[in-house]
Amino acid sequence: MDKILLTAFLTALAGFITAALSIVKLVNEKESKTTDYRQAWTDSVRAALAELIAKLNAQASAVVGAKKISATHERLMREYAKAEGTEREVKKTLADFNREAFKTGLERANVLTQEVYHAYSTVSLHFKPDDLSFSRIEHKFDYCRAKLIELKEESDTQKLGAIKEQIHSATNEITNMSRGILKAEWEAVKLGEPAYKSTKKWSVWCCVVMMFLLVTIGVHAGISYMQSNSKYSVAAEGRTGN
Repeated sequence: MDKILLTAFLTALAGFITAALSIVKLVNEKESKTTDYRQAWTDSVRAALAELIAKLNAQASAVVGAKKISATHERLMREYAKAEGTEREVKKTLADFNREAFKTGLERANVLTQEVYHAYSTVSLHFKPDDLSFSRIEHKFDYCRAKLIELKEESDTQKLGAIKEQIHSATNEITNMSRGILKAEWEAVKLGEPAYKSTKKWSVWCCVVMMFLLVTIGVHAGISYMQSNSKYSVAAEGRTGN
């Protein structure tokens, strides 16, 4: 009877272990995919944030450069009006060169405006609505956008550098915020998904319980074997004595 119960128990135990391993495998495969997607998201948002920061700084530099070239062109035109002879031709040539450079710089600044908004849209699409981690970046972007508008409207060349530095300072803050977001995501990838961590914890406990049961069964089997041998030895001695 004991052997029948033991056989039934071991069969049920083997079935339970097989089912448990199948569940663990399915959970781990699914969570592994989720981790891969999270890592891909991290790489994508890193590239998008880097592009946004670079475009904001590039646009600020382009606007400042264009404004300074425009100021130089206006100065040369005033000098051209006063100059005579060869100097007049030189001033005219320089003024024409700066005018073309200003047009090129202005076109580049306008292209960068579109690229900035495209980069910002790419970043924003990576985050959920009302995401607190993104809201801080959003506020800094609004600040940079207002400063870029101020930069385009500023006519005093002495103030251009100060506004440009304010934009660079804001983009540095965006960089620091981005590092925090990427660090948090990396820690999540490194630790694994919640379901994976729960499965891992319960798997360890199941292994401990199964080890205890197997040791218990082994000890019980050993004691039963020794008792059987002892009874057999006593019976054999009794037959020999008779």
